[in-house]
Amino acid sequence: MLWTCRLAAAILISVSFHGATEGKLSRRQEKLINLTAEDAVERLCKGQVSATEYAEALLAQNQLNECLNNFAALQPHQVLADARAVDELKASGHDTRPLCGLPFAVKDNIDVVGYPTVAGTPALHGMRPTNSSPVVTRLLEAHGVVLGKTHMEELAEGLTTINPVYGPVLNPYNNEFDVGGSSGGTGGVVSARGAPGGFCSDTAGSCRIPGAHTGTVGFRPSLGCYNAAGGIVPQTTSRDTVGVMARTVKDVILFDSIFSDCHFPRPDLVLKGTRLGYPVNYWKGLDTRTVKTFEAALEALVAAGVELVEFDMGLLTAEGAEIEAELLLAYEMPREVSRYLSTHRYNISLMHLVDQIASPYPKALMEQRTSLNLDAWPTPADYYFNIREVIPKLKELHDMFLNAYNVHLTVTPTTHLPAGPIAQVQPWVMYNGKLVDTFDAYGQTVFLGPPLGIPAISIPIGLSTDGLPLGIHFQARPEEDGLLLAFSAAVEKVLPPMPAPPFTPACQGCTPKVKLQAANYSGVGQPGRDDVTSLFTLHFEGQCELKHDIEFAESSSVHTEL
Repeated sequence: MLWTCRLAAAILISVSFHGATEGKLSRRQEKLINLTAEDAVERLCKGQVSATEYAEALLAQNQLNECLNNFAALQPHQVLADARAVDELKASGHDTRPLCGLPFAVKDNIDVVGYPTVAGTPALHGMRPTNSSPVVTRLLEAHGVVLGKTHMEELAEGLTTINPVYGPVLNPYNNEFDVGGSSGGTGGVVSARGAPGGFCSDTAGSCRIPGAHTGTVGFRPSLGCYNAAGGIVPQTTSRDTVGVMARTVKDVILFDSIFSDCHFPRPDLVLKGTRLGYPVNYWKGLDTRTVKTFEAALEALVAAGVELVEFDMGLLTAEGAEIEAELLLAYEMPREVSRYLSTHRYNISLMHLVDQIASPYPKALMEQRTSLNLDAWPTPADYYFNIREVIPKLKELHDMFLNAYNVHLTVTPTTHLPAGPIAQVQPWVMYNGKLVDTFDAYGQTVFLGPPLGIPAISIPIGLSTDGLPLGIHFQARPEEDGLLLAFSAAVEKVLPPMPAPPFTPACQGCTPKVKLQAANYSGVGQPGRDDVTSLFTLHFEGQCELKHDIEFAESSSVHTEL
């Protein structure tokens, strides 16, 4: 089957503001966009920079980078109006802490009044909620500013943020590659210095995989700590949580202190003497391009005094496979999506939404989930057996391993391989010389934590041998978010700084305008069977420079258009 769509990108910046001049930022703007969130907040709260000026710098950077396709919707007029409102409030003597006007990106499955919530799927195009998600309300109460809605995989069903309707998000480190998913737009814009942070959502790695693939920090909190009730297009209540992405762990700690309803203690922690679980089964099969970078990161931990405690969690992995996440989604997603459509009073049925799904993989899954052929699907007894028996057993096994080896934290790769070429990652990706299912390749370490409800974080550690970002992944016990964040902040100090994407002003001697004007994508079907093909054609309003033509194997191609 073939899906084709051509449409203008939603980021149309044609308003009057102090934006980029002749395709470049001023020196002051370059400094502003490269501030960490913590540093930006300090300057905003002290009045060293106004919220309006800071927002203008970010909008200018996003104007330069519009061809990365990070945004599903961006309204510069509204961003600047909201920033000016914070400035006026501060000028009148009001306390605008803790964020003092900091702009923050929001994934496009999270409701924001004034913006449509599309979740990357055609049936929701133009649908505008009448209430913001509780976590967005928390952002606004903290005097933050919504900086647009970011692109995502359709209905958050995927790990690449390649969307046949709205196009792929291009990796700022190399435009030929994807950004991970499903929160790729948030990871992309934070990486490209278009936002200091943003909301993601994570059902099975969707904050952490984009973090690893864009050189950012992706944090999934303990289940239930970030309140998005009724204000997010759901997948499964057993796993879903909103999370945050930023460029440093300290920034994630700042955001978590504001957005989390769970105020877990964060201990004073030193790395020396800390026991860190090292499940050897999760370190097998590293892509050859990643080995040196992962080894260097582990060596840095050991040099700082961390004690790696080796054990094999293969039994836990095997038990985890029995959970059948798809079974949970089959029962929970149709119910929760129907509830979302009903409570928002959208004149759309679940079946109408499913009929319009454009991505082959989510469409096949949702058609199966909503099938009336009950003989072809597990029974309610199977579902409740997993909820009442399998998941509790999995949690018990997890505790057993950690208790047996006296550890509270574990370390794994976030993904065993870096981001893949846009033309060759769905539904198969080349992994150590073999075509492997994309979910199997990228989900080896991140899938297990969500049913346990445990906190997890991906921290950037550097680049693969071919220049793509990599992340290391830490997990803690349930409700030990404070411990996880304290440890991660200490780890960040002993790792080398993450190189900026090559076109950002932070990278000396590089042009700030390295991007694709347009990209056609053809997916590769399973070898030996009929190909499943999706065609993406992106057309952007505005001035976009060609980087170069891109050629891949005959079975798939990406090329630029003039």
